Amino acid sequence: MPSYFQPSAELLQACGFARYSAPPGQARFSRPSDCGQETIVLYDDAEMTLLEVVNGQMLYSFQGRVASEAEWRVLLRQVNWAAETPPLQ
Repeated sequence: MPSYFQPSAELLQACGFARYSAPPGQARFSRPSDCGQETIVLYDDAEMTLLEVVNGQMLYSFQGRVASEAEWRVLLRQVNWAAETPPLQ
């Protein structure tokens, strides 16, 4: 059985995402972008959705699973989202 990666709440918060309420079976995190809002929804079955609102329109960037943190960071770069955590102060 394959194993999948989901970012932890701590990792998402370090990347600027804030946790929001979500229905059972989901965890929802969002952060502002240069032109809208970026949201990651994590599901209990290890699937995730990345979606972005730009100029009032919803753009679905990705829905599926990733195998590792490195793959998740590449995915964020592919949809032009910042993937680096800011330096600790």
